[in-house]
Amino acid sequence: MSSRYTTAQLIACRSLAMEQNKKMFADANALSRAAFDVLDHPDFDSDQFHYYLHLRGKAEALFREALDHFTLLNEHFPPLPAQALLDPAD
Repeated sequence: MSSRYTTAQLIACRSLAMEQNKKMFADANALSRAAFDVLDHPDFDSDQFHYYLHLRGKAEALFREALDHFTLLNEHFPPLPAQALLDPAD
């Protein structure tokens, strides 16, 4: 199967998409940590618990989005075989 894109273009597209995916996971992790920090609040009450649940929900949604993004990334820009990475003549 022949591609209309060069190996260098495919590598660049995949790298950009991977950067964005890592950022999505980092953002989800930050939300998750923020949610767990709420649990350590000295005046923890039902409002704080609802806020915790809100942050956890946002974190979980972002984790799902990042996983879906990663799946699509691998479908559209699959990792190139090692030989293609070594042979930039494409």
